Amino acid sequence: MFDWIHDLLYPSENPGVIQSLVVIMLAIGTGVFVGRIRVRKISLGVAAIMFTGLLLGHFGYRIETDILDFIRDLGLIFFVYGIGLQVGPSFFSSFRAEGLRFNLLAVGMVLMGGLMAYGVFRFTGLPIENVVGIMSGAVTNTPGLGAAKSVLTEIGQQYPERVLNDPAIGYAITYPLGVFGIIFSIIGSKLLLKVDPDKELKKFRMMRINREEPLIHKKCRIINPEIEGQTLHQVLKNLDKEVVISRMKHSGFKDVFSPTMDT
Repeated sequence: MFDWIHDLLYPSENPGVIQSLVVIMLAIGTGVFVGRIRVRKISLGVAAIMFTGLLLGHFGYRIETDILDFIRDLGLIFFVYGIGLQVGPSFFSSFRAEGLRFNLLAVGMVLMGGLMAYGVFRFTGLPIENVVGIMSGAVTNTPGLGAAKSVLTEIGQQYPERVLNDPAIGYAITYPLGVFGIIFSIIGSKLLLKVDPDKELKKFRMMRINREEPLIHKKCRIINPEIEGQTLHQVLKNLDKEVVISRMKHSGFKDVFSPTMDT
């Protein structure tokens, strides 16, 4: 009578679609809950979902293969898309101001990580796919893991006789250490260098304010007869400064409106 409850909630080597969805929702729900728990102002955030997934996998819960592939790719798409939406408004301005320094740091970190991974591969004899997963997990680089899996899939299709390991195994093993390593390194740097986050935040904001040109608000009355009958696009084209006209009112009228470039 209650076989459906057993099939839904108990671990299975060949889970169905419903049980796979239940396991996914359970991992996400418990992970979000655990991630909000703070210990001395420190929380795991969404990274806790990784740990709840590891725990469920330890107890034998599985996800149907097609659903697993779809969820993994969809989650990665949402992840990188969300990052793009978050940093998009300030990306180009930050790139012009500090892009060279940030890119040099990024290239240096990638090269250092690659050299360390190559050293691990040479001196330990681990398969290269496991080393790639270890490197991705150590720096919590989920998009890197996705790229590695795509490359390994193509290699497997070209050389079907080769047996390739799943880099997600090395990723899952080193990811927890990567999360805690980043947390403790930030705390250690703060204590060692005696950094005051509030002062640094104020200094950063003042630096950005001083670097940007001040915004000047002005109310102007146009009395030059030479621009009569011209559109805003034609008028602003002859000016040397960047001007934004947000409101306009014609003489003899009470209505104030937001003009367009064709006004």
